Amino acid sequence: MEKINFNYSLKNIPIPSNNQYLKCLLDKLNSFVRRIRWKAFFFDNKVEKNENIIENFGFKSELSPPRCKDLIAFENDLYDMVRKIEFRKINNTFLRDLSKDVKTIRESNEIYVAADKTTNMYKLSAKNYDKLLQENITAKYKKTNSQVMNEITSEAKKISEDLKLDDRIEKTAEKHAFITIKDHKENFPNNLKCRLINPAKTNIGKVSKQLLDKINNEIRSTTNLQQWKNTDTVITWFKEFKANKKHKFLSFDVVDFYPSISERLLKNALAFAKNFMNIDEKTIEIILHSKKSLLFSKEGTWMKKTGNLFDITMGSYDGAETCELVGLYLLHQLSKHINPKNVGLYRDDGLAILENTSGPRSEQIRKQIIKIFKENGLQITTETNLQQINFLDVTLNLETGKYWPFRKPNSQPIYIHKSSNHPPNIKEQIPNMINDRISKLSCNHQEFQNAIPEYKEALEKSGYKTNFVFKNNTTHNQNNRRKRKIIWFNPPYSDHVQTNIGKTFFNVLKKHFPSNHRYHKIFNKNNIKLSYSCMPNMESLIAGHNKKILANEKKMKEKACNCKFKEECPMNGQCRTKSIIYKATIESQGNTKHYIGCSETEFKTRFYNHKQSFKNPNKRNATELSKSVWNNKDAGYNPKITWSIITKTIPYQPGARTCQLCLTEKLAILQADPTTTLNKRSELYGKCRHKNKFKLKNLRL
Repeated sequence: MEKINFNYSLKNIPIPSNNQYLKCLLDKLNSFVRRIRWKAFFFDNKVEKNENIIENFGFKSELSPPRCKDLIAFENDLYDMVRKIEFRKINNTFLRDLSKDVKTIRESNEIYVAADKTTNMYKLSAKNYDKLLQENITAKYKKTNSQVMNEITSEAKKISEDLKLDDRIEKTAEKHAFITIKDHKENFPNNLKCRLINPAKTNIGKVSKQLLDKINNEIRSTTNLQQWKNTDTVITWFKEFKANKKHKFLSFDVVDFYPSISERLLKNALAFAKNFMNIDEKTIEIILHSKKSLLFSKEGTWMKKTGNLFDITMGSYDGAETCELVGLYLLHQLSKHINPKNVGLYRDDGLAILENTSGPRSEQIRKQIIKIFKENGLQITTETNLQQINFLDVTLNLETGKYWPFRKPNSQPIYIHKSSNHPPNIKEQIPNMINDRISKLSCNHQEFQNAIPEYKEALEKSGYKTNFVFKNNTTHNQNNRRKRKIIWFNPPYSDHVQTNIGKTFFNVLKKHFPSNHRYHKIFNKNNIKLSYSCMPNMESLIAGHNKKILANEKKMKEKACNCKFKEECPMNGQCRTKSIIYKATIESQGNTKHYIGCSETEFKTRFYNHKQSFKNPNKRNATELSKSVWNNKDAGYNPKITWSIITKTIPYQPGARTCQLCLTEKLAILQADPTTTLNKRSELYGKCRHKNKFKLKNLRL
């Protein structure tokens, strides 16, 4: 195991490859075109608002908007903009160093493992990483069969059918568990300890999240229990108490709060919530189902050794909301022993102020708190009789009534570099955001000045010029004006793009929707806005590298070709390759044409489908390639077809934001010579056809 420290924030963004940028731009453009098509459709068809509309809980429809003739020229110019993007070389020391690190990472055959609470990283061989991961999995989990997963999926399908969302919700993404290294523990590295993280989560959790949020808001507004959302609310609570030497803090921290919440405790919390609002059995069923989880690794499927599927993983969609509901239930019990205005909870961190309380009484309250948590199956650590405490990222002092920023001793601030490949407006705002944050966490100018040095040093290391100014009031005035309905175009930003995308985009918009156009009312600079998005950062690139290394071990065992006669292989010994973009070159009558396609399955399967379309007259219109073959046959020619792989890519998986297979195919079509390609421009507008099989509606269990 080798320690690696990059000495910069992994949130920094390196310069991407040209094709990587273009694929991202194409994805954002497809999303934008989809939205303007729907906007035009609803504008032309005055659809009355349906009061009985089904709650979709944020799950988007997969229906394709109809193509509008009046938008075709506009869309074509937008896609031509992608084809004409020009790039330049960037002479920047920091970005050059990032590119070198990216190259080193990609050429490495080792896994980069992050530390749990520091900025360190460690390189491990894939074999050692697998061993370490297995040890952590088998410590708490046991193997199970796929039938358990099918039962959970079947239940999710029934819930989604009742919600009428089974055509939008995908099956659970079977993302593999991973580990982080606890290098802050004693006797490291001799006694190597890790945190096991389970990223697998059901999409029903998105529904549960919103249901729980409504429940929690209702309880908070009715009971006025002190459940904090952030440090600002803690400071507001603290400022209500006057400075007093006799006041003492009592703090408590729940040990392993998320995994320690039992099914019984959650049901008790839901029963408590019923006192404040009506909660039907269907809601409870959804909330409890979202807690059924399994762990996945390349070794198989795992469940807890207790045999109970109930588990609240830290990465689940509704984990924080579940934690808040249980926290409200516990605060209600604590209010019987402490004034509810004097005690509060932020997730697993609790804090109380004991006013004019004697030592013996403080100890009695501490024991009562421990007892309440123990009765609910939770363990806590406590501290009492404190006049000053570090809570979240602020230090509070009861004797003076002052507060100021706090950072853990080994936690040094690191910010994205001024030369990072972020949009300029983001980098410009970083010093202001830090200034505002320190001001909020400081009770006065003196404490603000005391806290500045380490933040100033960190910002200067990242290339920023700093001029900190204390602000007494950093709260922004709320704008109560009605918000305009805006359609956003979010092209990715990169320093190496020479073309001014924003200017080009608005020129195209102005060209196709002048003031006398019937769509000018809905498509103009006032209701179509542009805001740049970001390319993948170093952290994302490292995660992608790790997945690739672990996946390659499995691929090495697969044969590339199984043709009986190797010389007859259509793809020169690569016919079993999966997830590829391929090119068919058709030669006839002295002319050469090209057809570009994609294959998620083995190419040989796709090849046989093409052969069928060449032989069966009923399938002559199956693809543009088959049309060309039949046209040549009708003219009395037998065309020669050769096949080649353009590139390999990643197939769509549940939970992914985009389908790299479809995006790469579209980019290849867009970049192809329009005079020789058989593919049509309309193929650029098509939706991904690889997602449907993962929808709960289409699953056959």
